[in-house]
Amino acid sequence: MPANIPHLLKAIDDWSRAVSQEILPTTPHVLYAVRLIIERQTLDNIWQSHRWVIHDLVPLELSAGTGLPPSNDVQFQRLRQSEGGDGDEALFTAEASLDLHRAEAEAYAENLASSEPAIYAVLRANDPDEPHDDPDVDVHLAEISLSPYNIQDIEDCGEDQVEKLALHGPIADFVRAFVAVHFKPEPFKKRKRDKARGARTDTASGPRVAQGDAFRAPTSRRKGQDYH
Repeated sequence: MPANIPHLLKAIDDWSRAVSQEILPTTPHVLYAVRLIIERQTLDNIWQSHRWVIHDLVPLELSAGTGLPPSNDVQFQRLRQSEGGDGDEALFTAEASLDLHRAEAEAYAENLASSEPAIYAVLRANDPDEPHDDPDVDVHLAEISLSPYNIQDIEDCGEDQVEKLALHGPIADFVRAFVAVHFKPEPFKKRKRDKARGARTDTASGPRVAQGDAFRAPTSRRKGQDYH
């Protein structure tokens, strides 16, 4: 057995225990801390000097959620300077938390069932009246989410940059475990036909149908009666 296999198995066992402790039916939400790394790329464009590209997302740690979920309105800080000394192609980082709430378990299940399961990062332009410490940074992380329903509302507005990152690895495993605990789809129930429907014959056409003449005009007079 390779020397690193026991360490790997222990890491998997530790992770499994952490998951079992955090994902409980009574826990309203769980926080999965992550580190997002973005890159500022220079563009040869008279209308746009640069663009922001997601470089990586690193899972950090799990914790049970208490109280209100985090706002995740986080500023980016410079990670390291690119070669050449200018800041045009530097990497920047921000730490935030994926907030998995049991009320949104259906949305996470839909995300996992899609052709491209994703983590959604929303980049929003900084307020010009609140300048950032680093003049090269003009965006911040407004939200990071696993719910395609929430992101759809943001995309409909069209004011923010929404980036999709592949949902895989330990985060995907955790989301599957969370959905397995909290998502309880309602079983399909076939509707039964109402046998009583259509069986009544006490309508205006009922007597005519019963007498075999559905097209006979109904009469409202009894024999021997006259109009007054």
